[in-house]
Amino acid sequence: MEDQRAADHPTLRLDELAAGLADPDCDLDDLAEIEEELVAVPRRELIPSVERHLAAAVEAGNWYARHVLARILAETAGHTALAALLQAFSRDLGDDQDSLSTTLHVLAQEHPAAARDIILPCAVGNDDDLRRAAIWLLGFVPDPADLSLLAHAAQVSDEGIRNAVACTLGSHGTEPEAIDLLLQLLDDPAPQVRISTLSTLGFLHLPRTLWKIRSLANDDNTRVRAWVAIALGHFAAPEPDLATLAVLDQLAADADPYVRDQAAAARQRKPLRS
Repeated sequence: MEDQRAADHPTLRLDELAAGLADPDCDLDDLAEIEEELVAVPRRELIPSVERHLAAAVEAGNWYARHVLARILAETAGHTALAALLQAFSRDLGDDQDSLSTTLHVLAQEHPAAARDIILPCAVGNDDDLRRAAIWLLGFVPDPADLSLLAHAAQVSDEGIRNAVACTLGSHGTEPEAIDLLLQLLDDPAPQVRISTLSTLGFLHLPRTLWKIRSLANDDNTRVRAWVAIALGHFAAPEPDLATLAVLDQLAADADPYVRDQAAAARQRKPLRS
């Protein structure tokens, strides 16, 4: 009987934690104590219960419960919990999810082959939220074979999926197909997709993309124009590029102060390459 009570104790503590996380009046210090207790001595027999409580927390829109339960699941199950963690991460509950996003890409990079087996079906599935998350995570375990998948995803109607593609393409470095796709995404109708694409192209700073980046200096969206300046500021080199400097001069005279500030910051860097 004593052995049974001992075996039941972790399950009871987990249930107590889940109930407390659902109660807005519960003492957070008490909950933190249970959380640390469950993390300190991981018990794999708890994995199905933790996954069930995590799914319920996401369904209820409880971001803090998701944060706590996802940590316990990751510490208990490791990369074998990647599918459940990705599913939980895919739902926007209003928080920044910094810790869960870090957990996901660390687990994926530690076990890339196993991670890709989980991620790829999600990246082509019918659940748009999950598809966005999977395409984002795919960027941490990239393979050239992903480019056809990304090209198809860049054409879908969901802006968030296209935005995830723009971010993930940066992991494919100088692959010509990836760069061509990024150049196409600079014409995307959604400003955020254009911004993410400019961010990626700035990070890659490939000379053959400069002409297209400069062409967005007249974009109707203020933040897009600002990101043109930010992206151009990454193209530092010994010799000046007069066309790029002319665009930065134009942006430095923009009607919007944020655009002007970013253009000034870019001009303070070293001369720009063509």
